Amino acid sequence: PTMKDWELFRDAYQREVDDTREFDDVVPPTMGYTFGDNNYDNGGPPPFYLKREEEAIINKGPSLFASRNISKGELVHDGTRSNVMFPDATSWRRFIFALPRNRACDMMEWSWTQAFDEGGTLTFDIFAAIDISVFLGSGR
Repeated sequence: PTMKDWELFRDAYQREVDDTREFDDVVPPTMGYTFGDNNYDNGGPPPFYLKREEEAIINKGPSLFASRNISKGELVHDGTRSNVMFPDATSWRRFIFALPRNRACDMMEWSWTQAFDEGGTLTFDIFAAIDISVFLGSGR
């Protein structure tokens, strides 16, 4: 996705779901994301970068590559800046239907549910990442 695509996703989320949500990462969503102490905020590189040239041939889609050595067990992403949560299925559908068809298909593929135990009650929330970190879990 291009910067224009990421802006489209973010604008649609703000318009359809949460108009108070700010996307304030200093790293453009096409290039990476900041995380913890080892990030652009402190002059460091993002933990990953998007490979554009041969990925369509080799991996059949965008791929993330480490931009630095990553220690075994090191946490490199927690989603606090880039992931968005949908309060209910209706808001997720409004968001999806606000996108052009080809981008709606992308975002449907890049959304997931996550279970939480809220005091003994199991709840499921819908999430999506609105930057290249979405490619961390593609499994391709």
